[in-house]
Amino acid sequence: MEKNILVSCSINKHIEHWILKKNYILLKKSILSSTGRPQPLKYNSRDKLLYAGETINNKIVTYKQNSCNEFKKIHEINIFNTPNYISLNKNKTILFIASYHGNKIQLFSLNSSGLIENIIYNIENIQGCHCIKIHYKYNLIFISALKENKIYIYSIFLKKNKKITLILRNVIFTAYNSGPRHIVFHPFNPYLYSINELNGTIDVWLIDNKLAKLLLIQSIALKLNSNMYRFWASDIHIHPNIKYLYACDRLNHIISAFNIDNTTGILSYIDSYKTTLQPRSFCISKDGKLLIVVGEISNMMIIYHINCNTGHLSVKAKTFTGKNPLWILLT
Repeated sequence: MEKNILVSCSINKHIEHWILKKNYILLKKSILSSTGRPQPLKYNSRDKLLYAGETINNKIVTYKQNSCNEFKKIHEINIFNTPNYISLNKNKTILFIASYHGNKIQLFSLNSSGLIENIIYNIENIQGCHCIKIHYKYNLIFISALKENKIYIYSIFLKKNKKITLILRNVIFTAYNSGPRHIVFHPFNPYLYSINELNGTIDVWLIDNKLAKLLLIQSIALKLNSNMYRFWASDIHIHPNIKYLYACDRLNHIISAFNIDNTTGILSYIDSYKTTLQPRSFCISKDGKLLIVVGEISNMMIIYHINCNTGHLSVKAKTFTGKNPLWILLT
């Protein structure tokens, strides 16, 4: 089955739309030109919309995927500062934006077609907020504050008049100079995994949803028994079979694989793989067979096959992209 790959190429000011065919053949289908530098991407599968955050002009641009598998720009909206992360609530009625440089998050309402309507909430003075995600089951919002070594936890309330109220429930301190960047949730059990940009570790947290607290149960290095002393960790994802977790580091050019104990949440190290230079973003296919990564200074995309029995990665294809690929996703 063919897969769509979308890559933000910042310096070129465009998004590349690739088609992955059988036997790992890659074809570039189109280029979505922009006036700013695209970074974070988020796909709304229900409405077949692609949201792209742009810097320089600081916008969120919306593209519609049509029946011919083409993405056409249909909307844009200005935001307060550079967007670094985009996420959605479960019902696709709210779009969340985090700005690392703006030290602020914004919430926008979405109409019934998934288009951005109005700004409905601001939270300021979260230094280096790099990620914002809502836990659908617990209705809690988690925000990583990289510059503060903190994770903020908010409860969100949606009233009948569509007004939003956020209440700060807790602020969790991570290790000094760790720099929490991106987070992922275990899909069934109460665990949160956060990757720390500055010290090259993954923290495993137990979520207490009633008290809106996080209890640290493990901190594990991206590479064990190594001589790496400097880190620039970036992205983290859980495999669809929930057996494995993957994370990458830009400075050391690695992707690391871990086993997940689904009872305790604890990670155990599998291996680290040298990959393309400065891997900033990667994604995993829904069928769990592929991991695709882009390197922001190599301008290269690498496709790995995932052994679903062991978690190990093997290279299947490589190709050059536009300059400075900062984000990748599969639809």
